Amino acid sequence: MMQRTPRNSGPGYSRFLIAGVSLILGIGITACTTVPTATATTASTADHPPRTYQDSINLSGRIQVQYQQNNQPQNLPGSFEWQQNKDDTRISLISPLGQTIASISQTAAGATLQQANQPLRTAEDLDSLLSDALGWPLPVAGLRDWLQGYMRTPDGQRKMLPAQDDQMLNTDGWRIRYVSWQDEAGQARPKRIDLQRYTSRAGEVTMRIVIDQWKTP
Repeated sequence: MMQRTPRNSGPGYSRFLIAGVSLILGIGITACTTVPTATATTASTADHPPRTYQDSINLSGRIQVQYQQNNQPQNLPGSFEWQQNKDDTRISLISPLGQTIASISQTAAGATLQQANQPLRTAEDLDSLLSDALGWPLPVAGLRDWLQGYMRTPDGQRKMLPAQDDQMLNTDGWRIRYVSWQDEAGQARPKRIDLQRYTSRAGEVTMRIVIDQWKTP
């Protein structure tokens, strides 16, 4: 994944960073998942062969985060680049002007967070690192499955979701809506995913993730 050089992004970008890191990415997600029946289908399972989970993917897209700060609503847009393989996850958060304002990684050696004009922060795992930086849960590990249209069963097994628009489910404290799907190399992949949960620190947190580009190394 191409790295961009962080530059001073000002107060507006600092607020985006606080929300944007939330994306991407709550860690160690293996709790119970409920999958209700969807009502509309544009990329139906019948039109595509069964999806294969990919250990290694490169994604890019847009993210919009809404949350509460000092009882004031925040609405912060941006974009992201997501790279994962079997053991590692690397994420770049990008301002609306195209500046990389944060780089996040989780590897077998630990987790790192590099923010623009700040020292590198490290921890044993991404959960503790981001919780310390933001103070509210972030579903990075969950998104490794969710971005590909998979969930975890209570026993930790990966389960493929049907490619149905407006599909609603709850897992690990998050309310997830698969708004729409897209065709990628003959397989149905998520296009837009909305996430929502309430936190005592940041109020109602919502994230809108739109995947614009999908690459399998």
